[in-house]
Amino acid sequence: MAVPNPEVELTRLGKVLGKGLPPLLVVTGVNDSFRAEAMDLVLAALPKDGELRIVDAVDERAGGGGDDDEADEDADEAADVVDAAAGLAACPELLDLRGGGLFAKRAFVVVRRGANWWRKHAATVASQLPHIGKGCGLVIEAPKLDKRKKAAATLVKQLADGGALFEFRDLYETPFDRTRSPLEGELCKWVVLRAAKAGVPLQPEAAWLLVAQVGKNLPELLAELQRLRDRFGGGVKAPLGPGQLQGKLTTSFASSPFEFADAVLGGDRRAAFRSVRAMFDRGVRQKDGRAMDQGGLLPFATSWMYQQLALVLEGRQLLEGGVSLSSVPERLGVRFHGERLAAQVQRWSRPRLARGLLALHACQRSSRTTGEDADVLLERFLCQWFDGTPIPTAEDFEL
Repeated sequence: MAVPNPEVELTRLGKVLGKGLPPLLVVTGVNDSFRAEAMDLVLAALPKDGELRIVDAVDERAGGGGDDDEADEDADEAADVVDAAAGLAACPELLDLRGGGLFAKRAFVVVRRGANWWRKHAATVASQLPHIGKGCGLVIEAPKLDKRKKAAATLVKQLADGGALFEFRDLYETPFDRTRSPLEGELCKWVVLRAAKAGVPLQPEAAWLLVAQVGKNLPELLAELQRLRDRFGGGVKAPLGPGQLQGKLTTSFASSPFEFADAVLGGDRRAAFRSVRAMFDRGVRQKDGRAMDQGGLLPFATSWMYQQLALVLEGRQLLEGGVSLSSVPERLGVRFHGERLAAQVQRWSRPRLARGLLALHACQRSSRTTGEDADVLLERFLCQWFDGTPIPTAEDFEL
């Protein structure tokens, strides 16, 4: 069965917690941000009069004691039968759940980052589940649940059927139907939803602009929404459009001319624009760790981009001249990342590469004659490369 939208899972978790914590609740899935948000909900819902024990199992080893000492599941069905005493000896925290601790009638054990803990103790948990006292509960949070042992697989199915298993996947960036706009994807809709909750409602186009500049990391997107709320003062009524966000967004990642060129020749329009914003918003580090002067960014970026375009164009000419694609990197003297170069040579036609060199030359000429900002010139180059916008000729410049 397909994993639901994480927002749907959060809503379902809230309803389950509203009825009281079940004896065993598991929060899993690859998305760290949603898992953390789910655990915040769980911890907030625990009764204040209960005794809470939090186990950080990040250092738990997969082997040595616990259920891992059992025989492999292929050996015999009896291999899944766990000796209760031995299992509890390796996992004493479960004893707290027999009916409360010394100072409270109810007890709760929360296992964080428990992938190895689960692998080691899942069979013991399954055997002790009927003995968990009334009002007590065990919560396990792990990015992945090992289901190779029969007892673990059976327990996971039991939890899923009982509605006590919550799995949080990543948001889909684009709709399943790739012919539809990314504005209809889960990620863009999530940004629109969270923006409204933060007090800075956004149009879908503005939400996608935020994703394009900040990236797909959910905590960074939320932090950017908080910054926008502070900048606009809150209380925004009409959804903001892309134009209203221009110059107000930050970038949460670094980039360099090397990554910029890779994005251009890799055909990744969004990554290329993000790279420009990152270089000019956060700067570029030199080999000695110091920030490069802003005035040197454009010459560095255009020089490296020109070298890479010329290299791919030369490779394309070799390919069309009869040299095999696999031999092109060697003929060009490229020893590292030859497969990437071969893919670029295969991807771009000679006219397209020649036009790219022309657009880059126009960018360099504009920097000397027009006085426009360097980031604007690079973004114009990207529009000429990706979108085919017109390239000014020498006659268009006032000398």
